[in-house]
Amino acid sequence: MIAFTDAQLQSWVAAFLLPCIRILALFSAAPVLSLRAVPARARIGLSMLLAATIAPSVTPPAAVDLISWTGLGFVAQEVSVGLSIGFAARLVFAAFDLAGEVIGLQMGLSFAGFFDPSGGTGTAVGSFLNTTATLMFVALNGPLLLIAATLRSFGTLPVGDVPFAFVRRFDPVALGAEVFALGLLIALPFLAMILFVNLLLGVMSRIAPQLSLFSIGFPVTIGMGLVMLVVGLPFIERPLAEGLGRLLTTFGG
Repeated sequence: MIAFTDAQLQSWVAAFLLPCIRILALFSAAPVLSLRAVPARARIGLSMLLAATIAPSVTPPAAVDLISWTGLGFVAQEVSVGLSIGFAARLVFAAFDLAGEVIGLQMGLSFAGFFDPSGGTGTAVGSFLNTTATLMFVALNGPLLLIAATLRSFGTLPVGDVPFAFVRRFDPVALGAEVFALGLLIALPFLAMILFVNLLLGVMSRIAPQLSLFSIGFPVTIGMGLVMLVVGLPFIERPLAEGLGRLLTTFGG
């Protein structure tokens, strides 16, 4: 006859439930995985399957009682870790949004935001870069890499460790600086080319004042920006891969 104590049962439940909560929190915040197109039942079922897989290697705190203030603290910590990993992945896409807004502003497409029938304020370039980054994220197996990093995080950020010790790894100021730097890195070639075009237009307006700068400048800058988007599209993959690499290193060890 197999016998077990109440403490052993609570330990087994904690070893399964706490990882399941962390993974489910990731699925609620990570890009692509948190889309409405992914059914909630699929997220819950996959979280339970992954938690059951990793549960034997998880060492929960001794004599943990989930129905207590201490247990609720462990639950809150697991939710925070999962949401932090998903939010950090979203920050990589925020860099593409920032680059798209800057490029659209220099191209002259920001005026389209005022006439957007859906009431949005983003530019067409920002939406295009965000969609492109999402497709590249799927092509690079980004969702699987995020899940793998979350599973490895149980080794670098164990369940029941020092409360909210992951905050030392998750520095919002440093992540914000990296997002800003990555966005400028993506937009810099476009800004340099459009600045060169504006300088040429300025010289032309001085040489031939009878030319209408507004009627010539907008088509030229928009056309040059579209050409740069077509030419530079294959080089956008590298910043996305580097951003995901830093993310996986930060949380996955």
